[in-house]
Amino acid sequence: MKSAFGINAMLADMEPLLRRVTSAGIDVAYQQSAGLWRVELPIGKLEEVLLAIAIDACHAMGAHGALRVSTANVKDPEGLPPGGYVRLSVSDTARNMSAALASAVRGRGTREGLGIRLGIEIAETAGGRLDLAPNPGGGLTVHIVLPRAPGTEPEEAPEGAPAATTPTTVLVVEDDKLVMSAAGQLLTRLGYSILLAPSAEAALRQLEQHQGPVHLLLTDISLPGMDGLRLAREVRARHPETRVLYMSGYSEEALRMKDTADQGVQLLEKPFTFKGLATAVKQALSPGPSS
Repeated sequence: MKSAFGINAMLADMEPLLRRVTSAGIDVAYQQSAGLWRVELPIGKLEEVLLAIAIDACHAMGAHGALRVSTANVKDPEGLPPGGYVRLSVSDTARNMSAALASAVRGRGTREGLGIRLGIEIAETAGGRLDLAPNPGGGLTVHIVLPRAPGTEPEEAPEGAPAATTPTTVLVVEDDKLVMSAAGQLLTRLGYSILLAPSAEAALRQLEQHQGPVHLLLTDISLPGMDGLRLAREVRARHPETRVLYMSGYSEEALRMKDTADQGVQLLEKPFTFKGLATAVKQALSPGPSS
């Protein structure tokens, strides 16, 4: 059944499932635009397409790689009738993508390219299209372009959402996948563009591959390997404009952080509520001395 819905909200609901179908060595990141227009088509079919594309990408990448899912509003895309459209993009870093791309385009194989074939069908039925773009250095980006649902408002951002019209990017670093997933979903619903990393090392890889600024580092203090304090120093050395908000679930650690002489340090204690997270992130990004 066709109905108008927001793709950002769909991604938030699908995020745990997408993480279950990816291996531990694949970094999954989200870059979602605030104020995204709604689309009108069977939501279950789009969910099926996205899942199939993600599985195809993971098969092509193997045990390690990076998968990025992003959304954006686009106006008057080339080759389509004038108007507003929503672009859902899935990008991977598969080294063998030249062969995979040929297979997908020609429709060969039983699993390879299934998501792309389904995506072409649903996009064209809805009045949009699917584009394939090989990435420099290997990999593929799949763009699904869908028309804006007529007579609908953009996805609403709850209280605490960023006021800027351009996405504010938050890098969430947390080794507890449930906490990382929850924080990512909550911030996505607030309209932030989210990058997720389960370790400091993965976070640094995200920074190297990410195009554009990272406005806030939200990191747990206790991480395996490099801890959150050292990670923050590494990030700030490379990106001095990035603000830092620490998380901690240990009372002794929290007290130590609160008593630090560095008055710029900001701390979010776990477990946190939706309102607590939204408020802490908004405060960390507000004008003033950076942490």
